[in-house]
This record gives sequence, structure tokens and C-alpha cells, in this order.
Amino acid sequence: MRFLSPLITRGLLLAGLLLALGGRPAAAQLLAPSQARAYDFLTVTMVESTAKSLSKLLIAPAFNGRTEIQLDAVAAFIPSTRLDQLRRNNEVLTQCLGELSAAGWELIQVSPATLATDKDVSVTRYLLRKAKS
Repeated sequence: MRFLSPLITRGLLLAGLLLALGGRPAAAQLLAPSQARAYDFLTVTMVESTAKSLSKLLIAPAFNGRTEIQLDAVAAFIPSTRLDQLRRNNEVLTQCLGELSAAGWELIQVSPATLATDKDVSVTRYLLRKAKS
């Protein structure tokens, strides 16, 4: 290996390590530090509950001066009413994500979450990023 350039040697070592670990590096990990992009991140957390006070979209950091948007409580005993409430909440979420997309934010991850204190609460987190300018 002493006949190989240091750059090739490092590349071979990295490839061997990745094979041993079974993982694949993210694109940003392959770039030299001067070429890697920096991002701002934003989360939208959708909390749906039978309680109106808990049903919200939470936005962090604030977007257009908003940190939360009220959603409908999903509490009706009549299935068609419950579906209407869920549909309205989805429309609010879609509008919010559309506004964020138009402002340059890119959705990169969606994950369910739980609140340990309440089984009647559904929580979904949306992670967005935007390249720093």
C-alpha cells in the first residue's frame, strides 16, 4: 500500500470500513468540508386529540410569525363526523406544508411519536430543511 497515494489509501480504508459496518454514507459525508451544504431545520408536529386544547400543529422555529395552528378535536362518536374532522385537519396540514415548500423548505422525514401521558393523542413529526444562503 505504500505505493498508493494517501488519497487512494484513505478511500480504500473508508470503503473497507463501510463494508465492515454494512452502512452507506450520506452524500454530505462524502463531500470535503468546504463542499458540504449547511441547512436550517424546521419541525411541524401534528397533535390530534379528542381534546380541542391539545389538537394543534406546532411549528418550530416559527414560520411567518406562527408557532402553532389550531386543529379540530377528533372526538365525534359518529364515524362520518370523525372523518370530516380528520379531513379538515389534513387540509390544514397540507396547506401548511405547501406554504413551507413554496418558501424553499424540503420535507426530509416523517415519524410517528407518542405522548406517554395520553393514549388518545396521535402525534406525527415532519422534519424539513432548507439550504442556508
